[in-house]
Amino acid sequence: MSIKLIAMDLDGTLLNSQKIITPRTFAALQAAKERGIYITIATGRMYMAAAYFAKMIGAQVPVICCNGGLVRGDAAQPPIFVKCYKESVAREVLAECYKNDWYAQWYIDTQIYAKDFRPDMFGSYRTVKGFNLNAVGDDFLSYTKDVIQIVIRDKDGGVAAITEKIRAQFSGLLDPQQNTDISVDLTPPGINKAVGLKALLDHLNLRSDEVMACGDGDNDLAMLEYAGFSVATGNALEQAKQAADVVTDTCDQDGIGKAIERYVLKNRSF
Repeated sequence: MSIKLIAMDLDGTLLNSQKIITPRTFAALQAAKERGIYITIATGRMYMAAAYFAKMIGAQVPVICCNGGLVRGDAAQPPIFVKCYKESVAREVLAECYKNDWYAQWYIDTQIYAKDFRPDMFGSYRTVKGFNLNAVGDDFLSYTKDVIQIVIRDKDGGVAAITEKIRAQFSGLLDPQQNTDISVDLTPPGINKAVGLKALLDHLNLRSDEVMACGDGDNDLAMLEYAGFSVATGNALEQAKQAADVVTDTCDQDGIGKAIERYVLKNRSF
């Protein structure tokens, strides 16, 4: 097994429950880099969050964000890959969110938009310095061009019901990925992390069997199945564990760091 790229999900994978990278995992990543192995982020989060952690670990290649809908290096440069909603669909979905008073946020290029900023809805961003949200009030129709992803959040246990309603109402126009108990990510149809990973591999002239992919949620399944070698954390959903080649310790127990040490640095078989 010759790994040339390590692609990692953020929440529940690279980041522990406190939303930080543990020292052991950070050290393992730096050791992998010293061997000439690329490292990068593959997340459902928006570009600026992915880029923040990519800079922290010293990623040498573009990040995969918005669940594969955007692959980008420097924000000043054109993206490697981007897939946006048809504007008419984005308008309809956001109108449905506003009508039902569902809290929605959406990503356009490197920016994040929402009706207003509710700190309790952005706990996962608390360790991202410089995080900024564009609050647009009721004027959402002015911000529906080139939408890459829409996220609906509900902290009262209604996400599953919202997901099914959206799935039925917009069948064929989007793909819901419910990766937490309080949110569902809505991507353009056919978009997932495997699509973004393939775009990155084409850019780097690498093959899927040269990739180690790491994840924990249902939005990681396609990537875990696509990569030549895949790792699920011990805290991962059962579906992710089944899709992965190996299951490591949890994100709070240096799971990804240990996997890199064992399967990349020590080159042990699985």
